[in-house]
Amino acid sequence: MLTATREAPLTDAQELLCELDRATGGQVFHPRFITRTVYEVNGPVDADVLHAALGDVVARHGALRTVVVRDGLRAHQRVLPPMPARLAVSTLDSVVLAEEFAASVCRRDHPCDEPPLLWAYLGRYGADRALLVLVAHHTAADAWSQWLVARDLRAAYTARVRGTAPLDADVLQYADISAQERGGTALSRLRRTVPYWRERLAGIDPPGPRAARPVPGGPLGDRADLRFPIGEHAWNAVTAAARRARTTPFTLLLTALTAALFAGGDAAEAFVPVVTAGRLPAQWRTVGFLLNVLPIRVDLSGVMRSDEADLSELQRRVDRTCRLAYANDIPVRHALPEILAVLSRPGRVPPVFRLISYPPIAESTPDSALPLRLILEDYQPPLAVPTPLLWTVRVDGPPAGYVSYDPLLFSASWVDRRVTGFRRVLGELGAPP
Repeated sequence: MLTATREAPLTDAQELLCELDRATGGQVFHPRFITRTVYEVNGPVDADVLHAALGDVVARHGALRTVVVRDGLRAHQRVLPPMPARLAVSTLDSVVLAEEFAASVCRRDHPCDEPPLLWAYLGRYGADRALLVLVAHHTAADAWSQWLVARDLRAAYTARVRGTAPLDADVLQYADISAQERGGTALSRLRRTVPYWRERLAGIDPPGPRAARPVPGGPLGDRADLRFPIGEHAWNAVTAAARRARTTPFTLLLTALTAALFAGGDAAEAFVPVVTAGRLPAQWRTVGFLLNVLPIRVDLSGVMRSDEADLSELQRRVDRTCRLAYANDIPVRHALPEILAVLSRPGRVPPVFRLISYPPIAESTPDSALPLRLILEDYQPPLAVPTPLLWTVRVDGPPAGYVSYDPLLFSASWVDRRVTGFRRVLGELGAPP
């Protein structure tokens, strides 16, 4: 276990964060650039044991004790030794206050230079009922990491209650990934793969849906968000259809999005940057910011009609494009160095798409002494990419979609029509033969 401060180079993802911070005027290293999860706890919770278990999680994952040092000639990461965890306990008088609890917590500052970068808030209400809010600064954790933190917290709490073996630090540490990215295997992959992207993206003038109210060169407006249900039945139909077609549910989602946003337009191709977990299998249990953006470019010639698409052919093209893209997945700043300029321009706006699902990792403590039930709130999960149009599907709970958009560029009625089209096409793709 680390007992002294460790210095390490930045990972590719951290380098991207630094570029984003410069492009957004300091929004990335801002104390409210956070990722959060809210859990309902039904049953007694020993606050002292919970505090100790949080300390076990902080000790296990170095990313939660890491600050990005940006003074001097070259930025780097500084990993600090294990330290006490943070836990704030409140008593709430009513369920109404409980509903406001998470929102009030997340309006607070959570500085990225004051580790540990994990904050826990326990709000008790009723008899043996509570809400647990886990907040991490986004420079230290992503949505995948939040799932790992909750998984390991349940395991650590259960181990302390039952007197079994505690958590260890036998996981790949985030700081070690920077060394892997500079190793021979990674560099060889870059040399082999960068030419693919140079050819694939050559001459691209990234098309996207034409903004309903274009403001060429104008400032980006405030964010507007729309949440819409997908439903368990519809999602189960999509997964079954994907199995029949020997493809993935992600492919069907991206097909539906492409049809909904580009049908009836004049674009000969679709360009949809896709947010990925950015993780190799060896990194599945590593907490840290590891998101990546995969540039997906789909030929639309001959498949788009005036108001609809040839869905079978479009699905085939999306499937083929995604397979090639994932086979050549590398950090986006190597594949498309100008990605930030592409995503932040007004006029023709490439839609950014992401799917948030459960990581493919088994629960470590199925009979946990800390029963946590994830609550999906009606808020748009944060994204460390400045984009006027973000489309998210979440299936780590009740399946739902979110559209986050710039209301200076897109009207609410325009977004409503696209959501209606997306749900209709998704239903057609999921329909049994």
